Amino acid sequence: MRLDNLKYIWEFIKRLFSEQEDVTVFVLYDDNPDPASRFKITRFDVIAVLSVVVAASIFLSVIAFFITPLSSMYQQQVDEQFRDEVVAISERVLALQDSLNAREIQLEDLKNFVRSVPDTTFDVEVYTGTEVSMNSRISFSGQSDVSPAQMLTRNHIMTSSRIERTEEFPSFFPVEGQLTQEFSSELGHFGIDIAARENSEFKVIADGSVMNTKWTINYGNIIYVQHEGGIVSVYKHAARLFKEPGDYVLKGDVIGLVGDRGLLSTGSHLHIEIWKDGMPQNPLIFLN
Repeated sequence: MRLDNLKYIWEFIKRLFSEQEDVTVFVLYDDNPDPASRFKITRFDVIAVLSVVVAASIFLSVIAFFITPLSSMYQQQVDEQFRDEVVAISERVLALQDSLNAREIQLEDLKNFVRSVPDTTFDVEVYTGTEVSMNSRISFSGQSDVSPAQMLTRNHIMTSSRIERTEEFPSFFPVEGQLTQEFSSELGHFGIDIAARENSEFKVIADGSVMNTKWTINYGNIIYVQHEGGIVSVYKHAARLFKEPGDYVLKGDVIGLVGDRGLLSTGSHLHIEIWKDGMPQNPLIFLN
């Protein structure tokens, strides 16, 4: 019976919208069929009634959502999703932190390894004046089991603390700055460190020819200059070099800029070494 009533109502609504004119509805009472009520129904009336019904349904649904446990269940579900996202982000952050810690440990191990490498190791060609002697090579290495002090003869030991005064030596310091570390063969520091402002110009300490220039991971830019009397000066941690192998330089010529290059550098400074007859010398003996 109810399905039939719904069917009649649906047919009535379809007819209402299909008719161009208003529809007159007669209401008959079962107990008294004589008096009848009639009224007109327009499309606007139907639309208004449906709109009120829909709005009321939405309003009642919203009220039911907030006053029943449905809201707490929905909020709990949202909280769980948010908590899961926070936990996932925290796990990624922890994994990233562990990775960074591992990288720092590897970098520290690498620094400790390179610090154990001897202070000077090079194999370069010897230049005489502006000409290169291809048959003559000098190889300096700090990897020998015998220390440089043990390799010195008694005559070398007696004369290593003094030099003959010439036009070239004693010379000036290659750059203006503060002496921060002195020569120490026991510590494997075969030169001196002069702290100076970065990009300050440093000069060659005597006439000579550039033996070699190169870059290493420990010392950054390095330049080697051959002088008379079997003397070689070495300049390390440079930010930039202005000379190339084979260039002839005069005492006081600017050959580079002070920098902070290389893993073994702890600040802007110039490291200078002086070698004589293949043996490391204290640069302070050769410099005023």
